[in-house]
Amino acid sequence: MKIKIKTNISSEYEEPILTINAPEMTDEIKTVVDYVSKLGTVPSQIVANKDNEIYFVDLEKVICFFSEDKYNYIRTKDDVYRLKYKLYEIEEIFGGSDFIRISKSCIININQVKCFDTSILGTIIVKLKDDTQEKVSKRNVPQIMKILKERGKMI
Repeated sequence: MKIKIKTNISSEYEEPILTINAPEMTDEIKTVVDYVSKLGTVPSQIVANKDNEIYFVDLEKVICFFSEDKYNYIRTKDDVYRLKYKLYEIEEIFGGSDFIRISKSCIININQVKCFDTSILGTIIVKLKDDTQEKVSKRNVPQIMKILKERGKMI
């Protein structure tokens, strides 16, 4: 479905209003509504610590959130920080944005993915831009395949 976009900028409006006119509700329209309704609700930074110092880590730099030895961490290209949140809390805060849970112990930033390796039947290995890789748990394979299918439509 091709979506036409029209804008009407005028000082007569006190606040922006987004109107969608369509003959029926489609998956594409639901996706647009979900995306627009979450704009401005997801923070752009997260608080983490390293060596007893507190940092504000930009989410765009986060490669993944992961668990290891009973602690949760953030990995960026340059460093690893300890996180005070549990992974399920991260998933609740950032779920539906660019962060996707791929296993019980890992949530990846979809914008930091180099590629998905599907060469082993029924298995997906996510190769990340920092040259690390994470395995998608069997439970999360359908979700990743759905995302790949959705994103493939945009190209």
